[in-house]
Amino acid sequence: MSSKKVVHIHTAPAQTVLSPAQKKFNSLIKKIDAQKQLLAEWQETFERCRTDAVDKLEPLKQSMKEQQTAMAHLLDQQFTANKFTKTQQEKLTHLIVELCEELLRSGDDDELKAMYNKYTASDYDTEAEEEQMMANEFMKSMLEKEFGISLDDDEFDLQNPQATAERLTEKVKQREAEAEAAAAARPQRKKSAKQLAKEAKAAEEAANVSKSIQAVYRQLTSALHPDREQDPVERERKTELMQQVTVAYASKDLLKLLELQLAVEQIDQSKLSSLSAERLKHYNKVLSDQLAELQEEVMLKEDQIRMMVQIPPFEPLSPKRLAMLLKQDIQTMQAEIKRIQQDLRLFKDVKYLKAWLKNVRLPEPDFGFDPFFDGFPSFR
Repeated sequence: MSSKKVVHIHTAPAQTVLSPAQKKFNSLIKKIDAQKQLLAEWQETFERCRTDAVDKLEPLKQSMKEQQTAMAHLLDQQFTANKFTKTQQEKLTHLIVELCEELLRSGDDDELKAMYNKYTASDYDTEAEEEQMMANEFMKSMLEKEFGISLDDDEFDLQNPQATAERLTEKVKQREAEAEAAAAARPQRKKSAKQLAKEAKAAEEAANVSKSIQAVYRQLTSALHPDREQDPVERERKTELMQQVTVAYASKDLLKLLELQLAVEQIDQSKLSSLSAERLKHYNKVLSDQLAELQEEVMLKEDQIRMMVQIPPFEPLSPKRLAMLLKQDIQTMQAEIKRIQQDLRLFKDVKYLKAWLKNVRLPEPDFGFDPFFDGFPSFR
């Protein structure tokens, strides 16, 4: 296969005196290119992070769970086999319950549930169900307010963020479609001559825009028709370019069509810069619509990723920050595993454990509800 020729539309030099239409054209090209790069960066970063999460973070999470489970059992054994003061018992109870809670959030374990019930004199399953209902309701309410939609209870599940993100995207699109349908169904007043003239002008502009795209498309198909090419290598290159032209025309991607024109040397930069004001006006209309669609696509992609990695809407997020959060999670997990492994060795000595408990501070009683548990860590 011949290599693809990557071509970008370059804006005119700064010293060139540009018309308003040319300035808008250049601005739109820059913004579209930036949105395309951002969308590609989101996709590439997320795929890489998802792979690293599976290959690096998941094994660490499993190791952490095993170490924490061993710690819970060790503390329980020491509590049962040795005498502790009332204060020491309170501290041990707090540590054991906290470990059981954290471990049971990530998976069912009858032994840990029994241990939790033993030290709290309550029932874990009942408490977990109530807590989950409150967390679901809180997050659902926040998302409904953020996106201006309503979600049924069976459409939202905090334990399945990917499915919830997909449903949220569907709801947003459905709301937009319903708004458009409602606007179209409203009784229309008799239009004034001015309104009719404005609509006629808009229709004419739309037709001209379509003609502009068609004109570029016809020029390209004429120049790239592979059947007219005798050289096999060149025929393969033109076939590949023709496929790109077809895709760009189907999606009304004017910028891509213009780039392909440059690639096949039908126009040069000077000709592109000297397009008539009327032609630029038509091009700018297409590019503006294309930019709006890309911006919406980027927003939906970011929202979907937020839901999948459990980052609240009010927290700033970028591809770079997404990768940084994963790296921090991996480093934190590695450090925690080493710390727990060391404590497991030391806590077998009850004298050391009692001495260590002197530095443990029990938290103040908290009767509120924290819907984010430990702050919604990104990949945990």
